[in-house]
Amino acid sequence: MVYFNSWAISSLICSIFTFIIFAFLAALKKKANYTSAFSYLFLFVFLINFGFFFSAILPFPEASYHRLVTGPAAVFGTIFLCIFAYLYPRNDHPKEAKYVIGSLLGISLITISYSYYQIFTNKPLFDFTGQIYNYQQKVGNLLAVSLLAFLLVMILIQVRKIIRADKEERKALVQMSLGMDVTYLVPVVSNLLFRSGVITFNAFQQLYVGFMILGYFTLTILFINNTVDKTSFMTKIIGITVATCLVFAQAFSTVVNLKNESLFDEISIKEAQAFLNTGKSEGSSIAYAVSLGDSSTKPKVLIKSAGIEPNLNLAQKEILENRKSGNFLKRTPTTNLPKTSSDGYVPSPNDLFYSYYLRDEVEERTLLVAFPYLHYRKFLDETNSWLVFLTLSLVFVILVLFPFFFNRSLVRPLNTLIRGVGEVNLGNLTIRIPVLVQDEIGYLSESFNKMVGSILEGRTKLEEYADTLEEKVDARTKEVTEKMEEIHSLKVQQDGDYFLTSLLSKPLMTNWNRASSVTTNFYIEQKKKFVFKNKESEIGGDICISGNLLFGSEKERWSVFLNGDAMGKSMQGAGGAIVLGTAMNNIMARSASQGKVLNISPEDWVRESYRELDDIFRTFDGVMMASAILGLINEKTGKMYYFNAEHPWAVLLRDGKASFLERELTLRKLGSPSEMSFRILEFDLKPGDILYVGSDGRDDINLTEDGVNWIMNSDENMFLKTVEESKGDLDNLVDRIHSLGALSDDLSLIRIGFHEKLSPNITESKTSIPESVLRKYTEAKALLQQREIGTAVVLLEEALHSVPSFKAAARLLGQVYYDRKEYDPSSRWFEKYLEFDSDSPNIWFLLSVCYKHLKEYSKSSQAAEKVRISQPHRLANLINLTDNYRLLGRFNEARSILEAAESIDGESPGVRKLDELLKSKGY
Repeated sequence: MVYFNSWAISSLICSIFTFIIFAFLAALKKKANYTSAFSYLFLFVFLINFGFFFSAILPFPEASYHRLVTGPAAVFGTIFLCIFAYLYPRNDHPKEAKYVIGSLLGISLITISYSYYQIFTNKPLFDFTGQIYNYQQKVGNLLAVSLLAFLLVMILIQVRKIIRADKEERKALVQMSLGMDVTYLVPVVSNLLFRSGVITFNAFQQLYVGFMILGYFTLTILFINNTVDKTSFMTKIIGITVATCLVFAQAFSTVVNLKNESLFDEISIKEAQAFLNTGKSEGSSIAYAVSLGDSSTKPKVLIKSAGIEPNLNLAQKEILENRKSGNFLKRTPTTNLPKTSSDGYVPSPNDLFYSYYLRDEVEERTLLVAFPYLHYRKFLDETNSWLVFLTLSLVFVILVLFPFFFNRSLVRPLNTLIRGVGEVNLGNLTIRIPVLVQDEIGYLSESFNKMVGSILEGRTKLEEYADTLEEKVDARTKEVTEKMEEIHSLKVQQDGDYFLTSLLSKPLMTNWNRASSVTTNFYIEQKKKFVFKNKESEIGGDICISGNLLFGSEKERWSVFLNGDAMGKSMQGAGGAIVLGTAMNNIMARSASQGKVLNISPEDWVRESYRELDDIFRTFDGVMMASAILGLINEKTGKMYYFNAEHPWAVLLRDGKASFLERELTLRKLGSPSEMSFRILEFDLKPGDILYVGSDGRDDINLTEDGVNWIMNSDENMFLKTVEESKGDLDNLVDRIHSLGALSDDLSLIRIGFHEKLSPNITESKTSIPESVLRKYTEAKALLQQREIGTAVVLLEEALHSVPSFKAAARLLGQVYYDRKEYDPSSRWFEKYLEFDSDSPNIWFLLSVCYKHLKEYSKSSQAAEKVRISQPHRLANLINLTDNYRLLGRFNEARSILEAAESIDGESPGVRKLDELLKSKGY
């Protein structure tokens, strides 16, 4: 006969839970060695729980033999914890692991043998607190100490691995180690405390069950999240559902058993009081009743059931003790040992009772009313057997019916969608996903079909456009050339013409380089600023272009870069830049359209590109010329071929030291008569090298110390020093150039990084930014170049959510919103950046512009003043600051700032307009 109680249900739930996890891990295909060790751990934990379940349902002395299973299972389970600690994520000390595990196995065999000796040489006792037959606390002490020692060995292995691991690996190790230590340490320590008599077996049961379900569930989730083994979505759903239901089943059974125990007490006390009042026990479950008068020394049997002989000596002793302590109407365990029993007598279930002590004040006596323990177990079993049935049914439904239900509504649609994504990756854009269910998955499938259809349509249109691209580019080149000749002949200087020219030139400056090993970043600042219909813009002769080409049968990828500076001021220079940009984009379109592979050598491509560009500019008969550097870089080897057509020398930053790549003039400007023959320059970049290519604006700086006497920079090495001080950061380099003095020419820079460890704009150390966050940042930058701004913004915000101190991401996000003229979010991200780098004049300037558009003129002027401190000759900032003071009504200060701007460029449209506005106010 089996009886279910709270401990039986708890151990059954733990058995089901651990067996399911064991079966799940054991069923994984091609699993890692540490996963196998983890599955064996759960097998042994299941054996521990099943042994406890066996001891709980059988209220007989034979149930004490559960120790033959639970003890060894606990020892071997702890050993497999140590094996897992060695193997996860890899075994760095295989020889040491072999000796340590062998030693633990040897120790475990000795402790298990001694434990078996203790079991077979001692008699079991019944523990009312745990409601099981168990052995004396000293039995198993050595085993408990061994478990704790093995656990400490595991912790030492983990700590050593955590100390030596890198940051990403350390995170997973810490999570797994904490989960294992807490989950296993509490039951092991509480078992040792029970063996030492510090806590009761009931307290051990509560700690064990609590940490078993919640602890091992958490540990399993941590393992799934950090393992390389493949798991399915359905497995996670079912596992989480089973664990959640079992936790609730455990809580529900605990509450129900507490209620039932209270009900048993209430019924038993009523029966005992009825017997006291009437002297009759018919219809009750009373086993026997003994009374002891206050003045008597001999107890009296009032009633007894057949086959029960109360031990009056024990009864007298217990009545006196409970009467003295006032323990009345409370359930009290009683063992009615036969009078002839010896010291080694093992009480049978029929010797076990629950007693209640009642006071009879009329006859001045105390009564002991005993109820059979088996009656108590039967009373609880009536409800608990149904709880067991419902729990098993619930687990069956989840394990068997859930997969059947979710297979059609979730698993099958997801697998179909995954297969569709695979087809698209292989280039099949005709694939269509059947919509099986109209829910979120159905909506996702429909959206996928629409997306693939749009991609197919776009690719078809792109192919059609590419077929006529060369003709369109030639026609556009001819049209632009004719327009620029007309503009040059008419000398039109109006703002509308400026604006039109800026619209023509901006699309030609493309950073289409997609190489991960060769990164290109642009900075372009044209000197001519203007305002047209309240729209601020600029024009000039500088241009930057990049892209990628494939060469030869091996399809070697080379990165292309061009930095050019068309000669002439304002419209003339802008026209030259448009001609250069249109021609270069035409060359790139012919060379790279539809994944074209060029059969000529990279050197020949550079040579032919130069001849084509030079021929175009020669048609202008010396009226329009341009200096330029055009080059190719092998993305694997770093081999670079380029020409320098009278452009400022390229600068190499290697190991923190800057130097020029050239030291002599090798070629005249494009379109210029030349006495020099064409010459291709070569250079080999090394990993970590940074190359800067820039226009004259980097050197043409007006230097001053007193603000009155202007001196043009003549030190060609000043740019080298500035590059070294910027430490490879493009934004920092631009800020330092502005801080030197006022720019007197257009400024354009291309920063080229070869096989850099970090993205070029990230100055934070690698140890402070996780690799996953860096990948999101790099991917966002690539998406921005492809004009996929929405997805890039999401990735940047996710990166900042993970690492709020990631200032490079904050700076880029602020720039994205600034370019979209969304000044409110832009200002917030610039403010975030300045929390970590408050010495960035360029960001202060952009923030000032944001505040101005938001009509926060006081904040805008404060930000502009910060820029003026470090860059007193930055014309755009002086114009912005003057206008802010004008809008604030601070006209004297506005006039003072405007005078400084006039000394830099009195012909600037912005300066002239502000001068007129201030004069209209009398200033």
